[in-house]
Order: sequence, then C-alpha cells, then structure tokens
Amino acid sequence: MNVFKIAKFLQKGNKGYFEVPVNEQLAYLDGLGNASSDIERSYKQFLCQEYFVPTWKRFLWWVVSVAAIPSLLIILYLRGLRVRPIKKIDTIAENRGMTEIIPLELSSKYDLEFGVWHSGVGLNGSDIHYIFRRIIGWRQPYFMMKSILRITSFSPMITKFSPERIIQYGEYSFCSSMLTDYFHTRGVKNINVQHGEKLMFIRDSFFHFDECYVWGDYYVKMFVRMKAEPNQFIVSVPPSLNINIEEHNSPSCYADYKYYLASESEDDIRSIVASMAFAKREGKTVKFRIHPRYTDLNILKKYVPESEIELPTKVNILDSISNMEYAVGCYTTVLLQACLSGKKVIINDVTFQERYGQLKEYGYILAKDEIEKLSERQYLYGNLSNHRSVP
Repeated sequence: MNVFKIAKFLQKGNKGYFEVPVNEQLAYLDGLGNASSDIERSYKQFLCQEYFVPTWKRFLWWVVSVAAIPSLLIILYLRGLRVRPIKKIDTIAENRGMTEIIPLELSSKYDLEFGVWHSGVGLNGSDIHYIFRRIIGWRQPYFMMKSILRITSFSPMITKFSPERIIQYGEYSFCSSMLTDYFHTRGVKNINVQHGEKLMFIRDSFFHFDECYVWGDYYVKMFVRMKAEPNQFIVSVPPSLNINIEEHNSPSCYADYKYYLASESEDDIRSIVASMAFAKREGKTVKFRIHPRYTDLNILKKYVPESEIELPTKVNILDSISNMEYAVGCYTTVLLQACLSGKKVIINDVTFQERYGQLKEYGYILAKDEIEKLSERQYLYGNLSNHRSVP
C-alpha cells in the first residue's frame, strides 16, 4: 500500500472542505474560546480537526492511542539512547523539493540545509520529562500520541545538528504550536512557510510559530480570524509566486490557454474539455496540464490528444506559467502564481458552477468579480452551453 492509498484510507469518512458551511465552522471555533498557551493552541486546533472526523474513527484512534502510548515511549526512548551529536547546522529546512516557495528573506539570510530532514526517530531523557510534564494528561489520547510522534521525529535532528532554527510547512498540523513550545525547550526557533492556497477552513486554526511567512495580508486576516497568534506573520511573496517570465521563455511549451487539472473525475474532465472547445474554434492553442499526483492521465487521454497534454515531468511549473496567455482552472495555487506573475486568469465556473459559489463563501482569494469566469469567456465567443455543473 503506497503513501497515497494510506492517506486516502486515513481520510475515509472525514468531511472535506466544502461539506461544513463556513458559518458553522466559525461558530464551533468561537465556541472553543481563546488559548492561553501553545499546548492549548495545539489542543484546540486538534478539536477543530476532530470536528470533521466521524465518531467511529475518533473512537478507533482513542483505543489505538491508549494501547500504543506506553510501548511507544519505551521503544522510542531506547532508540534515542543511540543518538549522538554530529555537527552544527544553523538552519534546517523541510525537504519537499519546493525550494522556490521559500521567501528570499529566509533563503538569502540563512544557509538552508535540506539534506538532514529525515534524521531518524527517538526520544531522550529530557523529551520524556517534557512529555510527562506537558503532553500526558490531555483528554484525548490521540492528541497525546500524535504529539509524541512529532517530538520523536524532531528530537534526533536537534540532538545531531543543534540547529538555531527549523523551517517547515506545517500550519495545517495540530502539533505545530506544541512543537513551537517544545523547540523552545531545546533552544530552537520554529519558522513556518505557507506552501499552498488557503480557504476559511478551521483545520488551519489557532497555530503559533516564532515566524510565519504568508503570501499577503489577505491570508493574515484569514488566519487571525481563525485564532492563529497574530504577531507571528511576515508577508512575503516567494519566487514561485513572482516569476521572472523572461528567464523562463520557452516557445516549445507555449499555448494560448493552459488548463491546470487537479483530481477531477471523468465527468469533470469531459466537461472541462468541452468547455475549452471555444478556444480552438477561435484558432487558439490549448494545453491541459496534469497534476503530478491526482490527475488520471489515462482518462485524460480519452478526450485529449497527447500533443495537448503538458506533463510536469517534461515542463516545470515555472516554464509552464511563463509560456501562456491564459491560465484556466478552478481551485489551485497555480492560478495565483499566474496572476501574481502578470498572466491572465480564468476561473472555471461552468464545470464547477456550484463549487465556484462555495469558493466565494470560503474566501478563495481569486473568487471575486474582477477575475474572469469561464462562462464569461464562452459568452464572449458566443459559445455558452450548460456542459455540466458538479459540486
């Protein structure tokens, strides 16, 4: 079973982005009150995430956690006994192969080390003391178990390399504020970098880092509304969102319109291809770029010739965005990248008519009147048709 199948299984039964109205989410969030410590911030973020989890799964994790915690502590402590200091590395950054999303304020100021991110697991004596003093005793065993596992993934890294700061992409993790508290006991700063588009979704609530780099004031206001600590934010647009178009000029991958796919169903793809037919009738070129993990390429090939498919393995995203006139899609970070890089953006409200309304409700930054909709483009070319509306 690969990691994506495991992730899909773990998400089974959970409610997603658009299944709980924003006003209901925020009412639950506000009912939790404010947090008085970083551990409480993590716990309340955990409760916000549990709000979307079915009762049977909460009970399952409760049982598993109660049974696992004693053994975990013993095994991980024994493993931690073998961990020794190796060398000094001032700044360790999470290695996801996305260096272009790290703000220049960080990459130019610090010598970032990505190669030691996975440095084993283990707990030392001070970790055990911290866990019993700060983690054990909270009402939810799964919260305790997950916190222990997060500590055990960072402790060897800190012991081996004595970093002054750790940079990660973790605002969605309910352990993020707890790690800020834990890092401070080890003399380490916890720095976070926004790495994807955000909606008003209380999964990303209450968090606190020493510094949290976000893409604009819009996101600061959104996170603060969800009770994230307000003084942590630094607004910075990373290189990936402010592309130097001239540096990535590549006529071989140019198309007038590029549609950026995600995890669409076959019905969605059929509708999307039909929705873009107006461009080809006007003599424009169209390419469909697959998502490297979520798009089913075999389904896409049923409706689009291979010459119109753009593969991430052959064209990197910076080249892709630089060599087009219009970026088309529904909800994807690529559209914001294109917009901030001076490209024209079109939101698909034809295939995803209902979803577009939800995106406006959930605060999607591009779901606003001044951003062109696909229905408007079709109307402009006298080709408006009701292909299919799906949520």
